[in-house]
Amino acid sequence: MSFLERESVTRIDLRASRGAIPLVGIAPAPEVITPEVPTMVDALERAALDPSKGITLYENDKPTFRSYAQIFEEAKRAAGALSAWGVRSRDRVLLAVPTSFEFVVTFFAIQWLGATPVPSYPPAALEHFDVGFGRLVHIANASDAVMFITSAKLKPRLTDLALRAPGLRAITSAEELLAEKGEPAPRGKRISASRTCFVQFTSGSTGKPKGVVLTHANVTSNIHAMGLAMQATSEERVVSWLPLYHDMGLIGGLLAPIYWRWQLALMSPMGFIERPVRWLKMITETRATMSPAPNFGYTLCAKRVRPRDLEGLDLSSWRLALNGAEPVHAKTIDEFCAAFASCGFKPHSMFPVYGLAESSLAVTFPDPGSQLRKVSLSRKELARGRAVESEDADAAVIMCVGRPMPGHVVVVVDEKGNRLPTGRIGSIVVHGPSVMRGYLKDAQATARVLKDGWLWTGDLGFWNDEGIYITGRAKDLIIIRGRNYYAEDAERVVEAIGGTRAGGVVVFGVSDDDARRDRVTCVCETKLRDEKKRADLMVEIRRRVNEEVGLPIDEVLLVAPGTIPKTSSGKRQRRQTRALYLKNDLALRHVSKRALSTAMLRSAIGRLHLVLTTRRPARVA
Repeated sequence: MSFLERESVTRIDLRASRGAIPLVGIAPAPEVITPEVPTMVDALERAALDPSKGITLYENDKPTFRSYAQIFEEAKRAAGALSAWGVRSRDRVLLAVPTSFEFVVTFFAIQWLGATPVPSYPPAALEHFDVGFGRLVHIANASDAVMFITSAKLKPRLTDLALRAPGLRAITSAEELLAEKGEPAPRGKRISASRTCFVQFTSGSTGKPKGVVLTHANVTSNIHAMGLAMQATSEERVVSWLPLYHDMGLIGGLLAPIYWRWQLALMSPMGFIERPVRWLKMITETRATMSPAPNFGYTLCAKRVRPRDLEGLDLSSWRLALNGAEPVHAKTIDEFCAAFASCGFKPHSMFPVYGLAESSLAVTFPDPGSQLRKVSLSRKELARGRAVESEDADAAVIMCVGRPMPGHVVVVVDEKGNRLPTGRIGSIVVHGPSVMRGYLKDAQATARVLKDGWLWTGDLGFWNDEGIYITGRAKDLIIIRGRNYYAEDAERVVEAIGGTRAGGVVVFGVSDDDARRDRVTCVCETKLRDEKKRADLMVEIRRRVNEEVGLPIDEVLLVAPGTIPKTSSGKRQRRQTRALYLKNDLALRHVSKRALSTAMLRSAIGRLHLVLTTRRPARVA
């Protein structure tokens, strides 16, 4: 029996307005999932009972192992230090620490006290310092954080945060915090599953990041459902290079292995970006059975891992190669499977998934080991909101991302909330125990996406007998003469042209009052300097997009690599790119020596400010 046949539709109100949701009448899936432990603190405490299980951290290709038992004891001692700093239950602590044991220990130390960690992107490159610092300022103020913890390396440049976030009472580094040899903090009253587990600030691909409030029940339910959907055993081994401040890296790459007591190997995102083959070598060395990555991770491996790097790689143990966090491209999957077939990678190990932070992480998974499913659809019919298969050469190829997680319901509806039949494209809405409590201190934004327990994801897609297919985001639609075009379709075509960069293309519409229509602009990063080659590239972009997508490009703007703003997880920011374009400010912004000196000076002033205003004995560690 199909998912749609299993549903019980008890009420559909055809008079519903855009704001109403007749979906309240659709009964949730009959299965009820019960997490094995109520909170992630309990999960770490349970994992600590087996001293053989833990985390192996790869730094400069050298592995260091630390058991969950060691991490648990260090977290309790760090909690004692945090308590001495004045952190109390229900306080929020901003955490901007790169992938490290310090991050893991500090994250759980905050939770041990009953406080709430707020993980965020640590500025990592000077040319993006202003962007990363501005994000920290926003999150510190939006979260009412009382303390900021970063790394020893970053702290000298970030203590200026004290001037911009007046609610902060202390700033320190994780290394200094863990060096304090205090007594472990005793566990007070056990926190309930309804308490906040952490606040996950969204990537901000469509505007200012919002704080997604996830309870322990949300997180443990999602992790438990993932384990069931993946048919996981106690002997799984996980490898992850995903950032720990992002939902896929934090929940999928760290918390899930702790909950299920799996062996885990971690590497920093920069370690992967510098040499993608490191990821595959870690899988080979650890005999990993699961490892997640966004689509671009598989693209980088297919393009940058050289034939001579294949020697010694053995990917035969890799049971599930989770592919999510951004649109899944069929071409990328084909290229990756072909590139590493000789290393034992099996096509049915590729595992396209769908999820979002507002539903903790995972929403749909395919059946493990099942054949990859994809459909070729008529672009003309897609523009009309219908999924009609086509054998045309320019057909859009969409990957199936499976069925809802156990205990969850996923439905496709029209703009009024009426459920659509199979093959009709509409808004994807989700119901289940993983759905967030809401956005932190933003009732209006919460009300826009949470209605009667249903989460409006902002994504578009359709059902067929095999599962659900994601066609794009509603906000990324470009409407020309009444036809709908998806920005990512055009971007995908441009990225396949020589001289462009993967992830370095953004297409958007701009209203033109004179022409009384939207003009379509393509911003494309390129290293080409020769004027003739650049002119040829602009012509080719217009030609290919028009031929393959049917979308006329009015303007092509070629920019230097690094110009297009990205989220902390590497997603292109279309709305911000468009805003910069409208302000005529699309240029690579390097940090000059003078600007860096100014930042360092302001940071020193921030340290002095903390000493003068801290609520405990003057101390800036």
